[in-house]
Amino acid sequence: MRVSVIIPSLNAPTLSRALNAVLAQSQPADEIIVVGRDEAGALAACPTARFIDTGAPVCAARARNLGMAAATGDLFLLLDADCIPRPDWLAQHAGRQAAGERVVGGAVALQGSNYWAQSDNVSMFHEFVPQHPPGPRFLLPTLNLSVRREVFERAGGLDESFPGAAAEDADWTIRIRRAGYRLYFEPAAMVAHAPARTTRHDVARHWRNLGHNAIRVRLRYADEFGTPRGARRAGWWRALSPLIAARITAGIYADRALWPHWRSLPVVYWTKLLYCLGAARAIDSGFATQP
Repeated sequence: MRVSVIIPSLNAPTLSRALNAVLAQSQPADEIIVVGRDEAGALAACPTARFIDTGAPVCAARARNLGMAAATGDLFLLLDADCIPRPDWLAQHAGRQAAGERVVGGAVALQGSNYWAQSDNVSMFHEFVPQHPPGPRFLLPTLNLSVRREVFERAGGLDESFPGAAAEDADWTIRIRRAGYRLYFEPAAMVAHAPARTTRHDVARHWRNLGHNAIRVRLRYADEFGTPRGARRAGWWRALSPLIAARITAGIYADRALWPHWRSLPVVYWTKLLYCLGAARAIDSGFATQP
C-alpha cells in the first residue's frame, strides 16, 4: 500500500520538527506533501518533500483537499504541521488499515509548551488521549487521520466554506460515516500536539472561533448530535452558557485519564464558555444556518 503523508502549513514554526519526525518513521512514507506557505524555508531541510505553494493563505480544508487531490498514494495520512508523530506512528496507522479499517484517527498527547497550550489541548482533544481504548468513534479530528483514497473519492473532500481550521473535520468525518465508513480510533498511532496558542489571548480567540464554526455543524446534523431546538437561538447559548460549560467540564474530568491535568480545569471551563458565546455570535450573523 503506497502511503502519502499530507501536511497543511501556513509558515508553521514547527514544520521542520514535524517533517523530521516523519522522515524518522520506522516505516517510511512513500510520499510527503506539504501544502500552503513556507516563507521561512523550512522545507529546505527536507528536499524529498513535495511542496504545493498556494501563493496566499488558504483555509485548512482547502490545503488538505489540494494535498489529497495531488497525492499518488492509496492511503492518505493527514498530519498537522504542529504535530510531532511518534516513530511508529505511520506503522500503527498502516497496520490498522491493513487489518480492514478505512478511516483511522490516532491519539494526541496532551502536553503543551506552557500552561495555556496544555490546557487548550486538554479542552480540545480529551476524547483522543492515548489512555483510551481503540474502537469506533462518532467523530475524528484531522490533525492525525488516515483515510483510503476510495473514502476521499466517495465522500468528497472537506467543506472549504469553514474559515480557518475549526469544525471542518467534524463535518467531514460525519459525511464519511454517512457514506458507510466506520470511524476507528487507534491510540497507538500517537502524535504530540504543539499548538502556537501559548497565551490567554490565543486560546480565547481559538475557542470563540471554534464555537462560531462548530454550531453550524451541530445545526446541520442536529439529529446526530441531539442538538436541542433552543440551540437555534443566540439567547439560548448566552443564557445557558455557565450551565453548558459546567456540564461539559464535569464530563471531561469524570474521565480518570484526565485527572493528571486537573490544573487545567479552570481554563477548560472558560473555553467552554467562550465556545457558547462564539456559537451565539454565529447565530446572530446568520453563519450558523448556512447550508
